[in-house]
Amino acid sequence: MIRSMTGFATQSLQLIRGLERSNVNISIKSLNSRYFEVSYKMPYILSSLEHEITKLLKQELVRGHVTVSIHMSNPALFKGTIEPAMGTINGYIKALEQIKKTSDVSGAVSLDALITLPNVFIVEEQDVDDASRQAILQSVGQAIEALIKGQDAEGAILRKDLENRAAIMQSEISAIETESAELLDAQKKKVQHALQEIAQDESKLAEIQKNSLYAMLDKIDTHEEVVRFKNHLTNFNSLLHATMIEIGKRLDFTLQELAREINTISAKCSDSQISTRAINVKVELEKAREQVQNIV
Repeated sequence: MIRSMTGFATQSLQLIRGLERSNVNISIKSLNSRYFEVSYKMPYILSSLEHEITKLLKQELVRGHVTVSIHMSNPALFKGTIEPAMGTINGYIKALEQIKKTSDVSGAVSLDALITLPNVFIVEEQDVDDASRQAILQSVGQAIEALIKGQDAEGAILRKDLENRAAIMQSEISAIETESAELLDAQKKKVQHALQEIAQDESKLAEIQKNSLYAMLDKIDTHEEVVRFKNHLTNFNSLLHATMIEIGKRLDFTLQELAREINTISAKCSDSQISTRAINVKVELEKAREQVQNIV
């Protein structure tokens, strides 16, 4: 099946721990990429979930550059008790006493002034509890499902576009096949006429001329290339309706083979009408390759 690599989905939930609660917003954005990549924007306390989320994403999305963003309205939800940093506080008091002894400064150290100093409190961070962990992972799974639905819908549009381009290429290559055969027949008649003229000449030059005429016919014969092109195009159409998920690279490699054959046909044949049709095929191939880069 055709699935696009681009997509966006969000999911929200609420976590409750004791008297604290926090709204959590999860968003997943996927863009096209040669490989599977994932980056995170989330509170540090949730970083322990990265491995499990990555595993879910890799299993379901297969390929693409995925960005996961998780925002918590109350980051203090997983904060523990607040304790005074007595070592730091005592250090501040000693430093202030030292200032009073060595400088002409007087006054008492007040609690109000002391608590404004940095790092006088220690806040213990707690691990994410199992209930919160499962709730977040479940919401991530739901966001992935929503993302895939959007990717499938865009994939259906991509498949229709590629089918139309394949139909155009099929029409053009059929016309090239007919016109190339006509051109080859015309050239054969010219060669036969030339051979009749030199039939009585037994010189070495006559033999060279014969070989040159046969080589010319072989050079403009595109039958093999046309057959291979049509076979690759049939394979391309089959891939568009395959049930497997990861077919983007297969489609891309098939388009490369199609491009190789049409380039050979174009180089072999100097007929302007056939060359124009070959250019039309190249244009469709290039447009198709742009679309295929976005398929899983």
